[in-house]
Amino acid sequence: MSIVQPNKRSSILFEPAVPPTRPAHSLAMDWMALYKERLRLQRAWQTGQPTVTSISGHDDSVYCVEFDGNKIVTGSRDRTIKVWSLRSYKLKQTLQGHEGSVLCLKFERSGFMVSGSSDRSILVWDLNKGVVTRQLTGHTGGVLDIRMDKDWIVSCSKDAMICVWSRKTLDLHCSLHGHDGPVNAVGLQDGKIVSASGDGNMILWDIATQTRLRTFAGHERGLACIEFKGDIIVSGANDALIKVWSASTGECLMTLSGHDALVRALAYDPPTGKLLSASYDLTIKVWDLTKGKLVRDFKNIHSSHIFDVKFDVSRIISASNADKIKVLDFSPDVDASVFL
Repeated sequence: MSIVQPNKRSSILFEPAVPPTRPAHSLAMDWMALYKERLRLQRAWQTGQPTVTSISGHDDSVYCVEFDGNKIVTGSRDRTIKVWSLRSYKLKQTLQGHEGSVLCLKFERSGFMVSGSSDRSILVWDLNKGVVTRQLTGHTGGVLDIRMDKDWIVSCSKDAMICVWSRKTLDLHCSLHGHDGPVNAVGLQDGKIVSASGDGNMILWDIATQTRLRTFAGHERGLACIEFKGDIIVSGANDALIKVWSASTGECLMTLSGHDALVRALAYDPPTGKLLSASYDLTIKVWDLTKGKLVRDFKNIHSSHIFDVKFDVSRIISASNADKIKVLDFSPDVDASVFL
C-alpha cells in the first residue's frame, strides 16, 4: 500500500501574512476569561452535578470505550464496534469484522485503530474508511487488552501471554511469558511494558531485551486493570483495592480503599493528578492522587457492572454490562472546547 503525501508549499515562496498585533488589554481579557472558565470547570468536578446522557445502540454488553474531541468508539459483546458523534451522541457508523466479543480497542486521530476480541484476533482498521486493513494472529486465547504507541502494538490475552508487534511492519516482534494466569491488562511507555494478571502479579518488561525487570506483588487477588504513566503505575484488582506504585523502585506508594467489589477500569491524568476508577460495585470514583483522597463518588449511574471508563477535561464516559454507554458532562454551561 502506497501513501501519497500532499504537496507542501515552500515556506519561502509562500510566507504567511503576519497577523495584526492584538492589544495587550485584549490578551489580558482572554486570559482572565480562560482562567474563570477553568475555575468553573474545576468546581463542577468537585461539587457540581453533571448532566447524564445514556447512549443505546449495542445489542449486548459494552466492554470498551475510547473517545477524542469528535467521536466515541465502543466495542461490544454483540461483536460490533460502533462510532458515535461526541457532539450529538448519534450513531455514525457500525463496524463488523470480529467473530467474537470486542473486548478492547485503541484509536488515533489519524484513523488508525486496533481492536482485540474473544475470537483471539487483533484487527487493524482504517477508521476513516471503516475497513479492516490487517489481521494480527498470535494469541491462542481471547485478547483482553491492547496498547499502542509510535513504535509498538502490545496485546495481552487469556492465554497468559503478551505479544509485541512492530507498529511499522505489523509483524510479531516477540512474545513474553511470565504469568501463570490470564493477562488482563497491559501498559506501554518508552519501550517498557507493564502487565497485570489474574495470578495476582504485575510485571515490568523491557522490549529491547525481552526481559523481566521487576515483579510487583501486593494485591491479595487477581489484577484487572492498570495505568502506566511516567514513573507511576496504578493497579486495580479483585480485592477491591487500588494500589499506586513506583515503576523505578517497585515500592507501593499508597493503597486506596473505597470500592466494595472488583476494580474493573482505571483512567489517570498525571498533570492534574486525577484518577478515575470504575467497579463492579456500580460506582465511578474520582481520586486526587496528589493527596491520596477520594474527591467524588458517582453512584446509580449504571445498573450493572461497569467495564470501562475514560475522561477528559469536561466529561466522563463509561460502558457497562447492560449495553449502555453513559456520558457525565460537567460543562453544559462552560465553554470546555478552549481546554481541548
